[in-house]
Amino acid sequence: MKIAVVSDIHANLAALQAVLADIDAVAPDAVVWHTGDIVGYNAEPNEVVALLRERGAAGVMGNHDAAVLGELDVKWFNPDAAAAVKWTATHITPENATWLHALPKISEMGAATLVHASLLKPLEEYVIDAESARENLFALSTPVLFHGHTHVPAYWALRGGQSSVIDIDGRAQPLLSPSLINVGSVGQPRDGDVRASWVLWDRSDDGSAIGALGTVQWRRVPYDVARTQSGVRAAGLPEFFADRLADGR
Repeated sequence: MKIAVVSDIHANLAALQAVLADIDAVAPDAVVWHTGDIVGYNAEPNEVVALLRERGAAGVMGNHDAAVLGELDVKWFNPDAAAAVKWTATHITPENATWLHALPKISEMGAATLVHASLLKPLEEYVIDAESARENLFALSTPVLFHGHTHVPAYWALRGGQSSVIDIDGRAQPLLSPSLINVGSVGQPRDGDVRASWVLWDRSDDGSAIGALGTVQWRRVPYDVARTQSGVRAAGLPEFFADRLADGR
């Protein structure tokens, strides 16, 4: 079984279309999961939600999704992000808002758990250091957690009671247990690479040499950044959101 995991799409339709095309090319039978922040920042929230609904993607709610629905106070957002939340709230269709509202904060999917930020604070915590990773690894009740929020790909595993960073090399890597898999961002990468990021989980069902959990592979996909930038500007959203797409920051 192959599962494609995406996160932090942030209303970037061009990036999502490119990622789905890559998924179809390398794993045409893959199930699609997402870890939230479908909307916010960019200008095509309805188109992105519609595409995920069409693909039957299962997933969870992110902090920007919650804020657009009025479930999270925008006082926790910087002014530009809050402006994007307010813009999205006035443009999202009632049907798509209902779909977002139905998303859980945490979802267990067999051997995996999906959450946007972290198990301990599903909409808030940035897992960016060994201590936060260790706390979440010990709280995990499934072998693996897929999450996002930081917009930076990361792989943490528990070794000898301590959390360890596993280098990501772009190839298929054994999925260790327990582990935290930050899939990076489709719609607004912040690791210096402008390409959209997603993860392919190739689940081994036969207990073969690669292990019962199979492998994970981070894939990077180029997309039409200028198209998304034009949409941001045409919508009157903060210029910063257009500029940062070209920097991957």
